[in-house]
Amino acid sequence: MIFQKEVGESLTYKFAQAAGEMRAQGKEIISLGLGEPDFKTPDYVVEATVKAMNDGFTHYSATQGWPELRKLISEDCNNQYGSDYSFNDVIVTPGIKSAVYFALASVLEPQDEIILISPYYVSYPAMVKLAEPTAKIVNVTLNKDFTLDSEKLKAAFNKNTKAILVNSPNNPTGMVLSSDEVKLINELAVENDAYIISDEVYEKLVYSNQEHISFGCFDDIRDRLIICNGFSKSHAMTGWRLGYAIGTHGIIAKMNKLQQHINTNTCTFVQVGACSIFKNKPSHLKGYVSELEKRIDYFDTEINKLDYISGVRPKAGFFYFVDISKTGVDSNTFCADLLKKTGIASTPGVAFGPEWDSYVRFSIAVPMSTLERAVDLLKNYRYGE
Repeated sequence: MIFQKEVGESLTYKFAQAAGEMRAQGKEIISLGLGEPDFKTPDYVVEATVKAMNDGFTHYSATQGWPELRKLISEDCNNQYGSDYSFNDVIVTPGIKSAVYFALASVLEPQDEIILISPYYVSYPAMVKLAEPTAKIVNVTLNKDFTLDSEKLKAAFNKNTKAILVNSPNNPTGMVLSSDEVKLINELAVENDAYIISDEVYEKLVYSNQEHISFGCFDDIRDRLIICNGFSKSHAMTGWRLGYAIGTHGIIAKMNKLQQHINTNTCTFVQVGACSIFKNKPSHLKGYVSELEKRIDYFDTEINKLDYISGVRPKAGFFYFVDISKTGVDSNTFCADLLKKTGIASTPGVAFGPEWDSYVRFSIAVPMSTLERAVDLLKNYRYGE
């Protein structure tokens, strides 16, 4: 395989690895790099999964996914969207990345164009080029307040546009597409006969006075829509590697062919245990979101008191995308210097698109005491001093 330039080392993990090496040397490290909830997986999920192992669910499952879980996912989506998906329209994958990649590989063909909204999740360009090396990536850059520029979006669509990959709520900005923005994307996709691949993994972590609107609510795009989701963020299950996609049976069938030859199936007892997610009320979510919003409010207030960086308050998730342009250095340089001098690990903005090299992403998925320590260090930090 010839690796395209987009298929490089993840800067997210590169700086996390550097932080780990410094920690092993006995240095104080505050990890604000990786996007992993510091909350506990709900007990009922753990208990149901242990029971599944003890009950012998340790062999192959159907390649497309455990039938009961797929049925529960389709019913949940139908309740949310007013749709009529069946369990045959769902595929369960080892993590949401697999779902997004399989979706891309199922729709992209040589020389197709695909639109990414920048800043985007760090792995999207690599996944596009692994799915179809000749595909052309067209970036639509958000405004500085992280709103969508409608004219830029309209100009990005043309007869060669095969798909648009959307992540709302968004990593790294924490922005949530407005109703008008969702409708515009939907209208442009219909007009240009393009697919919408919608990564909605942060949908449950939306703060007060905000609303997540899923593309699943629109009937006119349903035959060209693939929704990718999972439980890693909402149920603190990053290590479980469990995701899914829902769409028309034709696309899901193509994705299943890929799964047959790559994964065989997703871990069986994890799937059986995950059925409990739909059989219990998500009572933990209110506490999760409330705690995240407290941290965001604190971090937003303190960041904007500093004279060398600034930010726009996120509406969802657990990332804060910070403007470092006043420092006069690129994001890699800033992150390396910050890590060396303070022990704070962050992620360079350039990882989320070349237009964002004057930004840095901080994760607030850490205890408040850790966030307060980070703020104290940031108050005393100056690049080049």
